[in-house]
Amino acid sequence: MFTPEVQQIVVLMTIITMMISLFKDIAKPVLIFLGANFIFLMTGISSSSDMLAGFANEQLLSVLLLLVISDVIRKSGLLNVVFKSLFPVNISYRSFLLRKSLVVTAISGFVNNTPLVAILMPYVYDWSRKKGISPSKVMLPLSYATILGGTLTLIGTSTNLVVNGFVTEAGFKPLGFTDFTPAGIGVAFIGIIYLVFIMPRFLPDREGLLENYNQSLREYIVETRIAANSPLIDKTIEQAGLRHLQGLYLAEIIRGENLIPAVGPTEIIMADDILIFAGETATIVDLLQSNPGLSLPGSIMKEGKEKANIVECIISAQSTLIGQTFRESNFRALYNASVVAVSRNGERLRGKLGQLEMQQGDLLLLMTGHDFDERSNATNDIFVINRLQDITQFSLTKSLILGIGIVSAFVLSAIGVLTLFKALLLILCLIGVLNFGRYNELKNSLDLDLFFVLALSLGFAKAMHNSGLDATIASMIKESALQLDHPVALLFIVYLSTNVLSMLVSNKAGVAIMFPVTVSLLKLMAIENPTPYFLAIAFAGSAEFMTPYGYQTNLMVYGPGGYRFIDYIRSGWVLSLMCMIVSVSILAMVYKLW
Repeated sequence: MFTPEVQQIVVLMTIITMMISLFKDIAKPVLIFLGANFIFLMTGISSSSDMLAGFANEQLLSVLLLLVISDVIRKSGLLNVVFKSLFPVNISYRSFLLRKSLVVTAISGFVNNTPLVAILMPYVYDWSRKKGISPSKVMLPLSYATILGGTLTLIGTSTNLVVNGFVTEAGFKPLGFTDFTPAGIGVAFIGIIYLVFIMPRFLPDREGLLENYNQSLREYIVETRIAANSPLIDKTIEQAGLRHLQGLYLAEIIRGENLIPAVGPTEIIMADDILIFAGETATIVDLLQSNPGLSLPGSIMKEGKEKANIVECIISAQSTLIGQTFRESNFRALYNASVVAVSRNGERLRGKLGQLEMQQGDLLLLMTGHDFDERSNATNDIFVINRLQDITQFSLTKSLILGIGIVSAFVLSAIGVLTLFKALLLILCLIGVLNFGRYNELKNSLDLDLFFVLALSLGFAKAMHNSGLDATIASMIKESALQLDHPVALLFIVYLSTNVLSMLVSNKAGVAIMFPVTVSLLKLMAIENPTPYFLAIAFAGSAEFMTPYGYQTNLMVYGPGGYRFIDYIRSGWVLSLMCMIVSVSILAMVYKLW
């Protein structure tokens, strides 16, 4: 339909548009990747089979199976048994960091990082509270440890499997289960040393926000209503005792259709007024419990009933609630929980809670009913980060059988008896036999948006190859880099380019762009063994330490740790540099590139 030159221009402009769209978060990544593939299809650059090839890719289907298995492990209580005894109060801060980093890094080599962080956050919070240490000193190292662990094996992170999907689709020998391990051990070793002995200097010392903390950095807003029989009616704000509250202030009043943003001390309180307070968690809880004149709209607390638990939750990155208001999502009926307050990265939120659109990373203070834990565990929409009671859904015997089965299947895959896909199917069958969860619960574990992005990224790489853009970029890189004739120099360039692209847009997009370019570079330089370069792409795509948005676990700890964007740059740049030097050096030694 178009000449090769025009096709390359179309693909290049599409890449630039896609990168800007991802950077500015104009739409969901799945829609951006779908739009790019649609352009390639309509312009004849890609065929329908090119676009759909990723949906039948065994490596990408393995990602889906891993999501289900990891979520079952999270719900089984298997890891809870380990973590309960892992963090005694009598150990020092550095001992805690070392113990946590070693265990988390080892486990994350085999378990999806997101549920692992979701399980650990309450334990880490509880330990920091008992020791009087700020959560900002412990939460980010938790996320970084899971990222480091993802470099240990093929299944350590979805990025590894995505790269392997590109490798098999391009006709190369698939990466082995333990091909990542030599460099992964080196990265994990130097990374843990950094987390324990160097990183604490860069971490801020800010107070977190648990309900029993005396001070807080994060600010929640809470909506209360003046009932018709409230003793506060016809009193001024001053007379009602709402003027000088410790750790709390009256932000605004909503009266019918009118908003009163700057509430003065002489403002008269009227029936059905909605009072919006902002402040610390503990103070909000105290206010609601001690002031009979205020009530929560739609509260699940009923007269004469047992007081509901108050828990703190975070909206996950793959949540189906994102973009919906609490009213539209029917949140209370869905979870048997009332939204008491909302916090969004220190941003001042205005208006009624029910009309707020939920965003990833939002922190919710919930008043929960008796079956909230069962309902919240059935989806991956929200994660509880401050659980007030332990929940065990399955017997310890079943959990141990599952654990032994998982380890056995992975060992069989590692020694080549089973392919990874078959090993994961075997684990899934074991889950069914042990009756771990109903069908709907397992189905809810699937992150279909992620799978579509991964599958469409393969079509994206095909378009770059079909148009010849990958070869053109590879030629330009080779001509402009004087030292590129050395294999190790190429290894550094591949790593650095992938890492920068992943940081600017997303690791999936960075890998999708760099893989076909790398293949063309390898052909130009007549390099016989492409494996170290493919591994470099995987390591670089996973090493997202410098932004809260580059890796989902970084975003999960963003609000709970009270972090700011600059904290990630300050804490992550040294680790990023160390990981690049160590991984490239070990890959060069293992594959004799020096």
